[in-house]
Amino acid sequence: MFIESADNKIIKQIISLSDKKTRDELKLFVVEGKKQVCEIPKDWKIEYVVLTDKNIKIDCAKNYYITEKIFKKISDTTTPQGVLAVVQKQTYSIDNVLSAQKGVFIIIDTLQDPGNLGTIIRTAHAYNINGIFISKNSIDAFSSKVVRSTMGSIFKVPVFQECDMDLLINKFKENKIKTYALELRADKFVSDIKFENKVAIVVGNESKGISDTVLKNVDSIKIKMFTEIDSLNASVACSIAVYEISKQINC
Repeated sequence: MFIESADNKIIKQIISLSDKKTRDELKLFVVEGKKQVCEIPKDWKIEYVVLTDKNIKIDCAKNYYITEKIFKKISDTTTPQGVLAVVQKQTYSIDNVLSAQKGVFIIIDTLQDPGNLGTIIRTAHAYNINGIFISKNSIDAFSSKVVRSTMGSIFKVPVFQECDMDLLINKFKENKIKTYALELRADKFVSDIKFENKVAIVVGNESKGISDTVLKNVDSIKIKMFTEIDSLNASVACSIAVYEISKQINC
């Protein structure tokens, strides 16, 4: 089907999905770029695909073709590739994820940068992390910038959003998951700890760090550094910690 007007309901819906509230209500999000769209797993439902080139074939029941001019209205990239999919979010069971016999979990506390969250999700995929738990007031994992920066990893790791930190920490305690906060003022280094079976790591806000309500309920650890630099990027620190923890948990 060829769409000629930017007033078409399909185009209007795609534009509306730039808003988190709409994504949450409809349980839909946008994936843009040929490579990213082609890598969507078959167990994720694609609602429809929008294309500018009829020679591009995407395995989807509903393919809509539009002009490059209209595509620019729905794209948030500088040089659009003319391929975009609207995808249904997956639903995961938090109890099933936490009930694993062993594993590593990541908790995100008020993180704001899409690149940081995207990198953390890619790290989680690389190290087979059991799940990512994102607090209220954090950036949305299904915003287009985060989805794009994960380069497909968003489909590989269970993500839970809008988590109440107090309830979540208690839930982890109930499931015997030892939780550590990455905190510059900690006395112990990640490399000092013997991790066993089930471990969670908390990553905080880029400038403010981890909230006091979380810190008072978990142990704190920090990354060992060898120069006078005072801190690391949130996603870099998370990646180092996850690597160190995963070496012990998964060996």
